[in-house]
Amino acid sequence: MPRRAKIEAEKTRARILASALALFARKGYERTTFNDIAARLKMTKGAVYWHFESKEALLIALVDEMLEKFERQIVDIMPRSELTFEAVADTMVRTARLVVDDPKGSAFFMLMKTQVRWGSDSMRAVRENLLTNQRFGPWHAFSQAVENDKAAGRARADANAEEAANMCIAAWDGMVQAKIDGFLRTDMCLTIRHAFDAVWNYIKA
Repeated sequence: MPRRAKIEAEKTRARILASALALFARKGYERTTFNDIAARLKMTKGAVYWHFESKEALLIALVDEMLEKFERQIVDIMPRSELTFEAVADTMVRTARLVVDDPKGSAFFMLMKTQVRWGSDSMRAVRENLLTNQRFGPWHAFSQAVENDKAAGRARADANAEEAANMCIAAWDGMVQAKIDGFLRTDMCLTIRHAFDAVWNYIKA
């Protein structure tokens, strides 16, 4: 493919993904069709199919794109030295603000939380990508940080790293959703910080 044509194809693909995200977040994944996506862009349905063979393929591409963006954000602010619980907690507090302040990030977050039927077979690949993605990081970062803190004597030797990571991610996830929904009446970052502090007080030496 000539370079100019390749650039145009990449731009069109990006426009399709952006349109799909907006529609999936507003109408729901199940109720959005390729006709809807094409109409929003004043394209033909065939043009959308040229870039994505199915709606599931489109969603998987969208998830990959947003995870890569989130990964870059985390990498930019994650400490380069050995991970500690405190450092990962600070990173995730800052990341929460990045998600909430970015309209596209907020739309993707709510799409994943409220508009996708994770129990359906067609969503298995997407669900597995989200749950097991090693690059994505937050859960693995918390878990590794607790293990590092245990080795250094900062955390109790019997502290359960997976349990701590689960509690932190659940707190972060819930606070971000509450903020986007408009239900959180307290300062989001401070509230998340308090939740992380509670986990640390539970596991610290």
